[in-house]
Amino acid sequence: MSLRLIGSARFRPLRNLWMLEELGVPYVHEPVRPRSAEANASNPFGKVPTLIDGEFTIYESVAINTYLGDKYRTSALELVPPPATTARGRYEQLIATIYGELDCQALWIHRKHASDVAKFIGAPNPEATEVARKHADKVVDVLADELGRSGGEYLLGSQFSAADILLVHCCNWAESIGWGERWSGEAPQLQGLAAYLERCRSRPAYARAKALP
Repeated sequence: MSLRLIGSARFRPLRNLWMLEELGVPYVHEPVRPRSAEANASNPFGKVPTLIDGEFTIYESVAINTYLGDKYRTSALELVPPPATTARGRYEQLIATIYGELDCQALWIHRKHASDVAKFIGAPNPEATEVARKHADKVVDVLADELGRSGGEYLLGSQFSAADILLVHCCNWAESIGWGERWSGEAPQLQGLAAYLERCRSRPAYARAKALP
């Protein structure tokens, strides 16, 4: 039975669609919006994405990608490092940092308090938004340092991984709300990050995922 990925590529499901395209496994994509009937039926929060794999259902974009990476790992394709390895420990640290500090503590705060949907999911709050932006700057600086210490072109070194997918998506989100000028400008400490983003976005699987509805 094919995998089913529920959720539009306009939102966090892009992370999972990119992962699926990198893995090259067959899947069915249902490009629905959050709070739609399909989202409500598959996710207790009415959010997207949700992955259905036979009788197993899993939601949360980060959990989905780790599940997919573990399930479809091969000697030639390892987007998530094996459990109980130092590489896996570093992967988990990066995922927790990007998701917890950049996504939840910065970008999502903007969405709740400064976006066009703030009146539906939160309330306008310029002070909270400014704190979130400053926090995002700090987190990006830390991640740029991590990239520089990786010893390769990606967060885990020479191997592209699901951690890169998550960071690129968060940087896309930041750019869409005007928070990306620091790495698209001339800040010396972030020039490596700008080149890294361009490198990741040049991957064919990314282009295929971005073209989806």
